[in-house]
Amino acid sequence: MEITPVKKVTITEQIMEQLATQIIDGKLAAGEQLPTERELAVVFNVTRSRVREALRALSLIGMIVIKPGEGTFVSDNKVLIPDKTITWIYHKELNNVEDIYAARQLIETDIYLSCFDRANRKIVAQMRKLINEIAADGWRKISSVEFLENLNNLDLYVGSECGNGIYFKLMQTLVLLRTESSIKILNSSAARKSAIMHREKIVCAFEEESRELLEQRLNEFFEDSLKSIIKK
Repeated sequence: MEITPVKKVTITEQIMEQLATQIIDGKLAAGEQLPTERELAVVFNVTRSRVREALRALSLIGMIVIKPGEGTFVSDNKVLIPDKTITWIYHKELNNVEDIYAARQLIETDIYLSCFDRANRKIVAQMRKLINEIAADGWRKISSVEFLENLNNLDLYVGSECGNGIYFKLMQTLVLLRTESSIKILNSSAARKSAIMHREKIVCAFEEESRELLEQRLNEFFEDSLKSIIKK
């Protein structure tokens, strides 16, 4: 019989979880001011000290910004979510590779298509620059961590330019969730070569201004990724 140790959830953690969920779901928008500590204490039916602890913790992981004399605000959409935030929210899912893959296919496809719909020459030129950095001489010699960082730079850029702040946060989430499995896979030169090839084709679809081709390239990418996961 497998047993998972029971985790005691404190009042402070419960407040954090509720506020974090509101932010992640978009019910609290970027830049929106939160109620005062006194008001939150009344809503949660707790002491102000508990609210203060929860707000400080959320500020440390980058979800909110506390401005002395002004109030507490939800972090801007363009601000990268700290790794600790994502790890804390999704700690139970970090080892579920197939679920992470399914989420990637659904969300990353929409993010890339959304970016395509609003892409201009500047965006496409930056994507070309980033793919050239991924495929630069020496890609076989760098560590899998460094290679993954180059891949992440492209995906995060696309997320930042897709025109949807929630999508950008989701891309940041997926980038972190896939880290452990990707590092292992990218120890293989064949996997790196495949990653370069697929992203090159995706960027070319942007350059050719073909949404239909982009959808095809994205499907090919995820089909091949699924095959590699199943083999592992």
